[in-house]
Amino acid sequence: MPTPTRPGQVFVTGTGRCGSTLVSELLREHPQVLSLSELFNHLTDMYRLTARVFPEGPVTAGEFWEILSSRNTVNRLLTAHGLAPKEVLYRPSPATRFQAGTGIPAVLLTTLPHLTEAPDELYDELAEAVAGFPEAGIGEHYLRLFSWLCARFGKTLWAERSGGSLILAGQLREHFPDARYLHIVRDGRDTALSMSRHNGFRMAAVVMALHLTLGHDPYAEPPAGPAERDLRAVPEELVPFLPERFDAEAVRDYRIPTSLFGTYWSDEMQRGMAAMAALPPQNVLHVWYEDLLAAPGESLRRIADFLGPGFVDEDWADRCAAKVGTPASTWRDLPDAEREELDRACAPGFSVLAAHGVVPGAGTTASTASPVASVSSVSSVSSVSTMRSGA
Repeated sequence: MPTPTRPGQVFVTGTGRCGSTLVSELLREHPQVLSLSELFNHLTDMYRLTARVFPEGPVTAGEFWEILSSRNTVNRLLTAHGLAPKEVLYRPSPATRFQAGTGIPAVLLTTLPHLTEAPDELYDELAEAVAGFPEAGIGEHYLRLFSWLCARFGKTLWAERSGGSLILAGQLREHFPDARYLHIVRDGRDTALSMSRHNGFRMAAVVMALHLTLGHDPYAEPPAGPAERDLRAVPEELVPFLPERFDAEAVRDYRIPTSLFGTYWSDEMQRGMAAMAALPPQNVLHVWYEDLLAAPGESLRRIADFLGPGFVDEDWADRCAAKVGTPASTWRDLPDAEREELDRACAPGFSVLAAHGVVPGAGTTASTASPVASVSSVSSVSSVSTMRSGA
């Protein structure tokens, strides 16, 4: 069993659909970096179960393993119905230990397959290692976990990246006071367009709507069984999303206005930038996705320099720069009315970025966004955002 040490600590954060998946894939290629993908996203089941994943007080090894090995409802249903986002790397088959119908442990959905082609075996190794952890606060448990994995793979720094983890900025600052943050920023309009086409984000939005409607999260432990639920309180279009009536076709067909996700982006950017501004400036690097696309080599060298002097690796930067492609779609292709509404929804996010001096070097034209936001949209998505962070 490897002997854990205390490696460097970095969180790759953003609003989700911002290019952070690409960054985590490129970091995985670095010889010194342990790229941890989607851990906190899957542990919290799309940020619904944050309090359970960051409990207060001492935590035993058994309790910590329960968090890591939990088989959460939303991810289980998406996997079972063939709706799992492409970021989920564990694909059940006759050759795998875990199957879609019974659920896949959260740490196995993406994090371990991102590290090895034998994730089931690594899962067993991890279970044995965690069993030996002494009782401690939850932050210390995660640090031990990450240190063990770094030792296991011979790395000197870990970089955890969960899509949408900007929402966890407060918890991460509390439990990882020595961590640094690589903040990936993408034009909010393209981010929103990508969210609107992503099963995970669309499902999250619907679950939040159900929570607001019912007064509780039906994907947690519902207070009543399916036969007892009063469906009169549920809008007809949301009934197929209840866990006991889950309809995969309804998920595929359901459409949510792109501007709603644009307002969500703005709301998260405002809260996230406030959290980033509270950190020492040397502990944060803002990188625009558009800059990464336009000048990949230069952007990767900036990232390597931020990781530390020993991480500057020209061979890595050159190899990875060649892997950076161009997105297939853009907000500019939307119909005029939809594009204008999206502009208004994203304007507050662009404004807060500019106020903090976070402006792109190339690739986007933030100044084209309208300075006026849609008040009704801001109100609805702000409620959803607040609910996600407190679940």
